[in-house]
Amino acid sequence: MFNNCNIKMGINHNRLVIQERRQKIWTLITRGMKGYEIAKELNVDPATVSRDIAYLAAQSQNYLNDLAKSTLPFMYQTSIEGIRSVMKECWNIYDSTDNNFQRLAALKLTKECHEAVFKLVDEGPSVMYLKQLQEKLIQIESRQIR
Repeated sequence: MFNNCNIKMGINHNRLVIQERRQKIWTLITRGMKGYEIAKELNVDPATVSRDIAYLAAQSQNYLNDLAKSTLPFMYQTSIEGIRSVMKECWNIYDSTDNNFQRLAALKLTKECHEAVFKLVDEGPSVMYLKQLQEKLIQIESRQIR
């Protein structure tokens, strides 16, 4: 007879086996293998590999969403500050040379930097608001599933 301890150990063992298989699948995918090739390599059913790949894709999406949510404001700020540094250097080049080609190149890059900053500032709030809406939608959907 199985007791609760044996059942828990069995569940934990199965989780470990699945986790190890998914790690192997991840490695084989990064090596360019197709699902059917992975199934053959690991001696498992192709449907199992497909389910594991779907799981890994969902995990990757969650990782990227969390990363974007936590780093997006910082990335916007550092990007804008970096572009401002480039613009400052462009003006230093423009002021320090008599070479018209270099001056024109510096002006062109300055113009492109201004456009990039404008785009970041213009799109930043919208991107952040969209992320908030996506999070609320996920919360609502998860409540409906229960």
